[in-house]
Amino acid sequence: MTRTLNQQMKSYRELIERELEQALHLSEAGYTVGEAMRYSTLGGGKRIRGVLTLAFCRAFGGEVKKAVCIAAAIEMIHAFSLIHDDLPCMDDDDFRRGKPSCHKEFGESAALLAGDALLANAFNTISAAAFLPKPEGLKPQNVVSIISTLSNAATEMIKGQQQDMAYETSSSTVNEEELLAMYNRKTCALISGACVSGAMCADVSGSALHDARGYGFALGLAFQITDDLLDLKTEKAGKKTLPLLIGEKKSRELARSYTDTAVKIAEKFPKGDFLKELATSLNNRRM
Repeated sequence: MTRTLNQQMKSYRELIERELEQALHLSEAGYTVGEAMRYSTLGGGKRIRGVLTLAFCRAFGGEVKKAVCIAAAIEMIHAFSLIHDDLPCMDDDDFRRGKPSCHKEFGESAALLAGDALLANAFNTISAAAFLPKPEGLKPQNVVSIISTLSNAATEMIKGQQQDMAYETSSSTVNEEELLAMYNRKTCALISGACVSGAMCADVSGSALHDARGYGFALGLAFQITDDLLDLKTEKAGKKTLPLLIGEKKSRELARSYTDTAVKIAEKFPKGDFLKELATSLNNRRM
C-alpha cells in the first residue's frame, strides 16, 4: 500500500472502531454473550467492508460521518458470519486472527447467541441512522433501502456458506462456474452490499448504485481468489477452491482480470482514486 492509501485506511478504521466501541458498550454484569460479541468484533481485522462503505459515501460526494454507523453495522454482520463459520458444526476452526475462536473462548452456546445478537444489533444500529440529527442522519427512505440491501446480502452469505459446506462434504467434482457462484454469495454479497450502502449514504441512485454493486462483486471475486491463493500454503490448502481446480497461474490471471474490472468501474466515480488504489492493493497481497 502507498503511504496515502495507508493513511486513509487508518483514518477510516479509527472511525469504525470508535463507532463499534459505542455500539457494543454492553455493561450488564454477567452478560457473557455481550463479552463474546465484543471479543469477536473488536478483536482486530482489516475492516475492508466498513472501509468500503465510508469510501463509497465519499466517492459520490457524501459526508463520511453519515456512513459511519452503517459501516459499523456491516462489520457486525461480518463478525456474526465469522463466529458461526468457526463453529464445530460449520468449518470447525479453533483460531481466528491468531487467538481462540469465539466458541473456544466462551463455549458453543454463547458463540451461537453472540452471532445472533450481532446480526440483530447490526440492524438496530442501521435503523437508528434515520433518527440521528443532521449532518449524521440519513433520509428514512435511504435507511430502508440499506436495510433491504444488507438483509439480502446476509441471506445470500448464508446460502453461500451452505453451498461451501455441501461442496466440502460431497465426493463429486465441483466446477469453476459452481465455485464462482458460491463465492458470489459467501464473499461478494456483503462486500457489494457495503459498497451500495455507502453510495446510498451519499443519497445517489440509479446507475451509481449499479456501478457500486458491480465494483463490489468484481472486488469480492478478486479478493476471494487471492485469499485462496494465499491459503495454498496453510492448513486450509485441502479445501475445494479455484486454484486447486484451475491452477495457480490461471487463478492469478482471473484475480487480476476482476481487479481490472473494479478499477475501470471506479474510474467513473467523482472521487474514485482511493477505490482504484484499494482494489489494486488487495490484489497485490503477498502470495
